[in-house]
Amino acid sequence: MQNPIAIALLILAAAVIVGVVVLRRLRQRQVANIARRAPAPAIDRSEDAAPSSEADTDIPYWTEATEEVATLCLKHAFSVARFDYQIFDDHERVLGLVDKAIEDAAEHQQYFPRRPLLLPKLLQALNDTDSTRQELVRLILEDPTLAGTALKRVNNTFYRMSVQPVESLDRAVVVLGTDGLRSLLSAAILQPVFRLPKGFFDRFAEMTWEQAQRSAAGAQAYAAAVHEQDPFVAQLLGVMRSLATLVLFRLTLDKYKSFPNVLPRPEVFIRVLQTHRNRLAADIGRTWQLSSASIDALEAQCREISPTRMSPLGRAVYYGELSSSIAVATHHSLYSPEGGKAILIHQGLTPQFAAEVLLAAQTADVSS
Repeated sequence: MQNPIAIALLILAAAVIVGVVVLRRLRQRQVANIARRAPAPAIDRSEDAAPSSEADTDIPYWTEATEEVATLCLKHAFSVARFDYQIFDDHERVLGLVDKAIEDAAEHQQYFPRRPLLLPKLLQALNDTDSTRQELVRLILEDPTLAGTALKRVNNTFYRMSVQPVESLDRAVVVLGTDGLRSLLSAAILQPVFRLPKGFFDRFAEMTWEQAQRSAAGAQAYAAAVHEQDPFVAQLLGVMRSLATLVLFRLTLDKYKSFPNVLPRPEVFIRVLQTHRNRLAADIGRTWQLSSASIDALEAQCREISPTRMSPLGRAVYYGELSSSIAVATHHSLYSPEGGKAILIHQGLTPQFAAEVLLAAQTADVSS
């Protein structure tokens, strides 16, 4: 017969073991519940973080702040205090004509005045990171206007190395360097089209050219910071949206010719820009036979996806355009620089890179 005391001790030991197991499982469940209720970790905004957040949480393409600076730029370009008026009658018919014509607008050469004859060669040189200085010089020599622009740029305060002006193109090439020449070509590709007939919204062309140059500089600065894309390809894409802006302006002005007794209204042009600008920029890129990576970067703007889900080149276009709007607004005292930097940080840039991209946009050469 077994000892009753021994049996009681075995039962007690088993009860203790079972109790420990149950308590451990309850503790594990409690920890899991606390973890589920805990807030998600904050996005790293330190100075050493990447230029753009790679967090799982999407950053919206548009916010109230980004829309505000874009609106301020449009108001300033068209010299209006507001543009939220209802569009009706002949003005609404103009919108309809633009909508019908937009599909093949990128193919209509009349909206691209004085398109450079060297465009295909220039685009190839800009997209080729192995382009030599000699090749770029040869392209410049084929166009006297480009040669004159090179001499003008090399004699500005940024490049000037002595009190004596540079009068030799060979010397200008040495001073500018390969990077300087590629930057010059990128701007020269589109500069001739930033000309509009006088009479309607005379500030518009100047403002659009300014925004193009600032956008190109911001996109270039971002691409240089991430070391994943050619900064000069980003620079070229940075001006595409502004080019689309001018094409849409010319297209809309052309459609107003069907109503000779109707005075063009700024809200019609602004509605056209807000509706079609990104799409037309991508269409122009395809017409110019840009690379698939460049087209994808422009398409990302059409879809208005989160910048965290864009390619590095797509983010360069996005932050270039955003920094451009901020730089234009701050330059014309429409917005505070501190507020502009805060927008870039909120949209995914670290403080360090927000400052660098914004500075590039703010200090861009906007002379035409």
